[in-house]
Amino acid sequence: MSSQLNVINATIRELINSIENLRKGKIDRDQVLRLIDELENQIDNMVYQFAPERITDERFSIATNSLREISKNFKLLREHILSGRYIRAKRQVLDLQESVRQMYRILMLIRAGAPTTLIFQVTPQFLRNVELPAPEALIHSNPMAAQIYNILQRKGEASIEELATELRIDNRTRDEFNRAVAYLISTGFARPYLTQDNRMVLRPAGR
Repeated sequence: MSSQLNVINATIRELINSIENLRKGKIDRDQVLRLIDELENQIDNMVYQFAPERITDERFSIATNSLREISKNFKLLREHILSGRYIRAKRQVLDLQESVRQMYRILMLIRAGAPTTLIFQVTPQFLRNVELPAPEALIHSNPMAAQIYNILQRKGEASIEELATELRIDNRTRDEFNRAVAYLISTGFARPYLTQDNRMVLRPAGR
């Protein structure tokens, strides 16, 4: 897979040089656009060859959002070229290169079977901010923990009191709630923090 990434990086370097030559009038715009098409095909091939056959919902969401970021960079790059904004186009290529590297890392971790919490930690912030469904492991093993996880993903963080209020926890469900919180922390899906007034706040892994 690293050889495929090396080919992509070589094309990216060629693309940056071609944009500079276009800016200087040494080549025409169609040559640069064809190179962009070639780069996009190389990335598609990398994803096709190395994407896992089976994948959980939350990992699929991370991967597809990473692909959307790559597609957005390609769209902006073509717009800059067609509008003659060549300096911006070169900067956009660098953004594209970074998004490709992130996709590469995500694919490698998914194929290696890395824990979802680890994938969240190396996932860029723009992807971590996307609301994802509760991991299947939580849905099947502890439904209340899955509910808490969804709240944390939506809010970014929440105190124990806020979580209990939103879930309408009462005396009958307090023990189940406490076990769900402990389960999230012990399995690494959530991390506890103490505020200055000694209140416990939970944040989803990776934030």
